[in-house]
Amino acid sequence: GNNDIIKSSIHFEIQRSENKLADHFLENYILSLFNNNTSVTIKQLSLIASGKRTPSVLFNVEKNKLYALFALFPELSIKDWERIIHILVTQQSLKIADDHLRITPTGIKEKEAFKKEFPFINNLDQLRYATTKQLFWNRFIFITQIFSEYSYQNKDYVPYLSTIENQSSIKKWLVGYGKAMDELTLIWIEELNALLQSFSTDHSNFIAGHFVGHNLNGSTSRQIQNTYDLSTEHYKVLIDQLSYKIGQRDENSFPLLSSLWKHTYKDSDEGLSHSAWISKILLEKGINLDEVAKRRKLKNNTIKEHILECVLIKNWPHYKHYIAVTHYTELHSLFESKQVSTYAEAKTIIEDLDFFSYRLIEIERIRQND
Repeated sequence: GNNDIIKSSIHFEIQRSENKLADHFLENYILSLFNNNTSVTIKQLSLIASGKRTPSVLFNVEKNKLYALFALFPELSIKDWERIIHILVTQQSLKIADDHLRITPTGIKEKEAFKKEFPFINNLDQLRYATTKQLFWNRFIFITQIFSEYSYQNKDYVPYLSTIENQSSIKKWLVGYGKAMDELTLIWIEELNALLQSFSTDHSNFIAGHFVGHNLNGSTSRQIQNTYDLSTEHYKVLIDQLSYKIGQRDENSFPLLSSLWKHTYKDSDEGLSHSAWISKILLEKGINLDEVAKRRKLKNNTIKEHILECVLIKNWPHYKHYIAVTHYTELHSLFESKQVSTYAEAKTIIEDLDFFSYRLIEIERIRQND
């Protein structure tokens, strides 16, 4: 019956992983995010990991391909980062030149060895889902609880997500799907079973260990960390990676999971800050930049920062509307001929060039050359 299927879907025995990673997971993971072109300061790493959304921080994420680090460790202080980098520099995995960190040949070898132990790295190529992943993971657990309790006709339970905002959003999603709860429950069971079977036993058990359902209380994060002998950072990275992989399932094979991911993405303002998201909506309606600033009682430069955020996080395609055609052509020509490499150099040739236009074209060229 439905009850037995629900229980088999969410009740997995948690086993201690036999493949214990190196003790210094955090240092090794940070090193694994570097490539031959990565060049960042300790301060920049700190700002990226804390999730700062200034155009300069977002640009450094793009330039250095540090998407997987963005907003992942907001709790780490600059002192923590100095300690991490001290370890990596001391063991000659990284080197410092002009305050910028670069990976060494030794670091490349250590990175490859680590990735064999921890191959679960998504190699993210964008930031649009940075704020979706954690919320989706929590909703994924919450939806499993809802369907489990529904299958037992139990309405008296403590919701895994307690905020009215989350509960209202999930209710809206369920109603909007246009199917009866009995049918949705069966679909979720099928998708959940297929999902867990697609992962290794360790990862399936790890995921299922979080589930909450009828007469089943999932383990706390601390309990699961202890069970699998994971550091706090290792646990956080694993959740981050798993959430993304679950959310990116094929829509035809996993319609409910895919729909929940898309719904959560919209609730997360499509990865943008809420203010940038509002500006994006207005700009996409054809309202010009000056008018958007006026309506929102913000400075023009703030709206320009919102445009940069849209481009850097969503690869927003409308940015060319805000670059003068002559500047676009001239600057591309200067880049291609390698006459300029900085805004100051470009400004000496194109006197009326603004930094906003320069940065947009710089982003475009970085992406074209990837």
